[in-house]
Amino acid sequence: MHFEICLYTCAIVQLRHRSHAITFHFVRHLHLKAYHLMNKSFTYSQDNAAALQKAYIIQLSPQGEPESPKRSTEHLNQFHRRALSLDYSVRHEFSNADVFLGISIQVNGDITEEEALTQLHDIPGVISVSSIYNVSVSVQPGIPRPDTSTSSNLESQPPVIVSGNGNLASSLEMGGVDKLHQLGIKGKGIKIGVIDTGVDYRHPALGGGFGPGHKIAGGYSFVLDNGTLRNTPNPLATCYGGGHGTHVSGIIGMDSVQDGFDIVGVAPEASIFMYRVFDCAGHAGSDTIMAAMSKAADDGVDLVSMSLGIGLASFSGALDPLAAVTQMLTDHGIAVIVAQANDANGSMTTPELYTEEWPSTEPTSISVGAISNTHFPLVYSATDSVGAPIQYASVYPLDFLNGADVYIINDGCSSTAWTDALAAIKNVSQTIIAFGVTTGCQATSAGSWNSATVEPAHIMALNSDTSNPYLAEYDTPSQGFFGATQFINLNVPDGSILKKNFAAAGGYLKYKLFFNNKNFTSVAQKSGGMVDYYSSFGPTWHEYDLKPQISAPGGHVLSTWPLGPLGGYAILSGTSMATPYLAGCFALVKSQFPTASIAEIRARLQVNAEPVPWVFNKSMLSATVQQGAGLVNVYDAIFADTKISPGQLKVSDVSKTAYGLVNITVENTSPNSKTYSMSHQGAGYMDYYIPSGKKNQEPMFGTTHFPTPSLTVPAGTSINVQFSIIPPQGVVPSNLPVFGGFIKVSDSDGKSFSVPYAGPPYSLYNTPYLLVQNASQGTQLPEVYAYNADQSQVTYDTGLLEINATNGYGASIPTLQWTRSFRVDVLPANTNITANYYGFDTIVKNDYQPSRSVPSDSIFGYPSFGTVVNSSGFIWPGGSSPFELDDTVMRSNGSKYSVGNGDYRWFASVLREGGSHGVQEDHDTWLGPVMRFVGS
Repeated sequence: MHFEICLYTCAIVQLRHRSHAITFHFVRHLHLKAYHLMNKSFTYSQDNAAALQKAYIIQLSPQGEPESPKRSTEHLNQFHRRALSLDYSVRHEFSNADVFLGISIQVNGDITEEEALTQLHDIPGVISVSSIYNVSVSVQPGIPRPDTSTSSNLESQPPVIVSGNGNLASSLEMGGVDKLHQLGIKGKGIKIGVIDTGVDYRHPALGGGFGPGHKIAGGYSFVLDNGTLRNTPNPLATCYGGGHGTHVSGIIGMDSVQDGFDIVGVAPEASIFMYRVFDCAGHAGSDTIMAAMSKAADDGVDLVSMSLGIGLASFSGALDPLAAVTQMLTDHGIAVIVAQANDANGSMTTPELYTEEWPSTEPTSISVGAISNTHFPLVYSATDSVGAPIQYASVYPLDFLNGADVYIINDGCSSTAWTDALAAIKNVSQTIIAFGVTTGCQATSAGSWNSATVEPAHIMALNSDTSNPYLAEYDTPSQGFFGATQFINLNVPDGSILKKNFAAAGGYLKYKLFFNNKNFTSVAQKSGGMVDYYSSFGPTWHEYDLKPQISAPGGHVLSTWPLGPLGGYAILSGTSMATPYLAGCFALVKSQFPTASIAEIRARLQVNAEPVPWVFNKSMLSATVQQGAGLVNVYDAIFADTKISPGQLKVSDVSKTAYGLVNITVENTSPNSKTYSMSHQGAGYMDYYIPSGKKNQEPMFGTTHFPTPSLTVPAGTSINVQFSIIPPQGVVPSNLPVFGGFIKVSDSDGKSFSVPYAGPPYSLYNTPYLLVQNASQGTQLPEVYAYNADQSQVTYDTGLLEINATNGYGASIPTLQWTRSFRVDVLPANTNITANYYGFDTIVKNDYQPSRSVPSDSIFGYPSFGTVVNSSGFIWPGGSSPFELDDTVMRSNGSKYSVGNGDYRWFASVLREGGSHGVQEDHDTWLGPVMRFVGS
C-alpha cells in the first residue's frame, strides 16, 4: 500500500526555513503516526469559501440550436427531461449563450454528494458540474456585519443639520476626480452595473427613485431580505445589513443635496444598475453572482463593479464557472472590476502574499486595492466639565446640552465588564460608556453586552498610544452596527485628556461631557495616501500576474446609507469602497473614449497612477503586489498625451536560457515630437516564507538594462521598447520571494508615467528544486530509512541498507519550489541513469542482488519497475515524504504489484517550471542508495 502525504501543509513548510535539518528530522517521526491516521493522500486547499451542500452549477451544451442564438432554453428542457430520476430544485437558469449556458440546482433527499455528482455527470449534455459557494460581502476585517434589521421607517427621518469646514472632497481630490468635475466630466452616458446588497434608491442623494430617468436607472433582485431566492425587478434594500450596496452606489454617483452632506460621487451622471444578490446578513451563492452578471450583460452595462470575495485564491489551478463568466463579459467589452479583498494583517512582520480572494484573481478582471483617505471626514468637538475641548469622530454629532456622564470600563470586549457597567450606571440614556482600544480589542470590536438587561445608548472608544499608524486612526462602524447604540471615537491626545480629567474630577457622576456643537472638521490621517492595512496582496499563484492592478481611495469613505432613524450616511473602509471608486473612474475615462477597449482604459489608469510609499518605511515604495500601479489619477488618465501599453509587466523566464526580458510600447499622441527617458524605481521585496527577524517588505530592489535609455518619438507614432529587468542580489529562492518595481517613462514636457511589474526574482526554470545536503553538513538529504520489527528504531541508508518492507521504510525528499510533477521511480540498483544529485558515493561499487521481477516501465528511457509516488497538479514545496509498509509499486497502466526481494534504488524527479514531462534535463533529479529488500 503506497502512502504519500504533505504533512502539516508540507511539513510546517521547512519551519519557516529556520533549519532544514530540524524540519525533516521532525517529519520522519510523523510518518507512522500519519499513516495510521489516514489511508489516502490528501490535498491542502487554501480556499476558505464554504461550499453549499449538494448545490451545483451545471454547464450544459447547446441543444437543438443550429445557429446558436444568443438566448435559448432547449438545453434546460433537455436537462430536465434527462434528470427525472434526480430530486432537485432549481436555483437559477442560465440561458444567455454569450455568457453561460446551464442551470444551478439544489439536490434534495438522502442521496449522498458522491451519488449526486455521479448521476449529474452521467446526464447527456452536461459539460461540467461545480460546487456553489457561499459568498460574503467584502467588509473590513475584524468588523462583523451590521444589524440585519430593516429601517424602522420607510420615510426619511428629520435630518441632523450639520455644517463645518471639513474637507469632504478629500477622496475625490486624491484621484483627480474633482478637476474633472470642474470640467463637466461626470460619466454621462455610461451604464455601471453594481452587484451587491441592493440599494435604498429612496435616498435623495441617490435620486429618490428607481427606473429610467433616475440615477438608479435599472437592476434586478435575486434574493429577499431573509436569503430566500426570489426574482423581482426591484433591488430596493432598506435593512442596515443591506446597506453596503447603498454605500457603494453613493461612492459611484451620489449628489450633494439639501439636508445632506456636501459630497458627490465619482461619476454622478452615470446610470447605475443595481443587482441585488446578498441578503440582509451579507450572504449570497456564487451562482447568484453569475445570474446577476448575466443579467447585467442582458441590460447592456458598460462595466460591472463587484465588492465581494469568494475565498482565498486557490493554488490548485481549479477552474470555476464564475471565472468563465468573467472572461465572457470581458470578451464582450464589459469590464469586470472586483475588490482585491480585505484579508491582509496590517503588520510589517506577518506573511501577506497571496491574500487576495477570487474572482479578483481572474486574469481578465481588474482588481482594486484600497488607499487610506488623506482625511477622516467628520470630527466634531465637545467640552468637558473642566472646560477642555475634546474632539471625537462620528457620522453625526451627539446632542447633550446639559452634559452626559462618563463611565470607563477596562475591557471593552469583556461581556462581564459591560454587564457590570450597565448595572452600575444610574441613567444609561444620559451616560457614555468609554473603553480603551487595544490590539486585542479594537474600536469596532466591542459590544459584548448581550447578557445585560439594558443596552448602552452611547459608547466611546479611546484609541491607544501605538507606533502603528493604522491603530492610531479614527474609526467608526456603519450606522446600525451596534443596533440603536451610537458610537464615537477619540484619538490618543483627546483620550488622554479625558482620562486625566475624569480621574481628577473623581470619576463617574463627577465628570461630564457637553455636546452643543454641530460643526465638523476633517482630520489628516497618518496613513493617508498609503495602502490601508486590510488591503490584500497578490500576486496570482504560479503565474505571478500583478494583483491588485491598481488602488483607489477606500479607507474611511463617507457615502450614502439606508434611510432610517440613524441617518442616511456612513463612513466605511475596505476594498469594497475602493472598487466603486475605480469603477467610477473607469466610467469617466470610458465617457471620453467610448470606443477604447478595456485593456486600453486599464492601461491609461495604470500608467498614470501615482506609486505610493510603504506606511512602515516611507523611504521606499510599497510592493507592487500590495498597491498595483498605485493611487489612481483619472484626470491624468484622460488628458495625458502619451499612451503606454501594457499597463503592467510580469518578470520571469522568457525561455529556459533567458530571464527578465520585457516590452512596452510608447505612443506619442501629442501634436509634437517628444523625447522620452527610461528609468527604474524599485518597490518592496517580499518573501512568502519570512526569515526570522525580517520585515515582510524589504528594500531589496532590482535593476534594469535599457539598450536605449532615451528615445525620440515623432507626433502620432509609437515605438516598441525592449529591455531587461534584473533581480536584486541576495535572493533566497526557497523563501519563494516576489519582487517588483516601476518602469518610469518621463517625457520632455516634464510628465512622468510608470509601469508596475512583479515576478519571482530568480529563474524558475534554473533554480534548484530539490533540497540536497551532504552528511558533512550535519544531515543527509534526501534520506532513505527503514524501521525495525516493532518500529522502535530507525536506520538510515548510507549506501546499502537491508529492508524488511513490512516493518516500514521510506524517504524524506524535500522540494524547494512549486512543481507540476513529482515522482519517485523504483529502478534496478545497477541502473546507469544519470542524476543531478546522488544519495551515495558513486565511486563505491556493490555486488547487486537481482530482483525477482523484470522492469516493465521506464523513466526517461531507462528501465523502471514503476512508481511509489507519481503526483501531478500544483504541488507544494516542502517535506515530500513517501512512506511504505510493503514493496508494492504502481505501473504506468495503474496496476500494482510486489517487486519482491532484490536491490533497488529510488529515483526522484521534479519537473521544473516551463519544462516538459518527458525531458530529463527539464527535471531536477536524485538517485538514492541501494535498498535491499529481504524477507519477502
